[in-house]
Amino acid sequence: MTRREGYKGYVIVARSHELQDGGFSAEFFIEEHDADGVMETDFYLPNSLPTQESAIDAGIQVARQKDRRGLRAGISGVNR
Repeated sequence: MTRREGYKGYVIVARSHELQDGGFSAEFFIEEHDADGVMETDFYLPNSLPTQESAIDAGIQVARQKDRRGLRAGISGVNR
């Protein structure tokens, strides 16, 4: 399951993944668009959540809490 939404000039893409224990984890990407192109920062939430929707919601919520400085030193963040 994937959700994509705009937030304060960024684009957030959150995806859920089913875990072996039956719960779900989430990864999310924060895209920064400017005249030079797109910088994408990836994050992974290892928490086990009960549903796909709750995993997506958690990814979106954490992404919204990030500020520009936080994108560089986030939760398992990787710039691409």
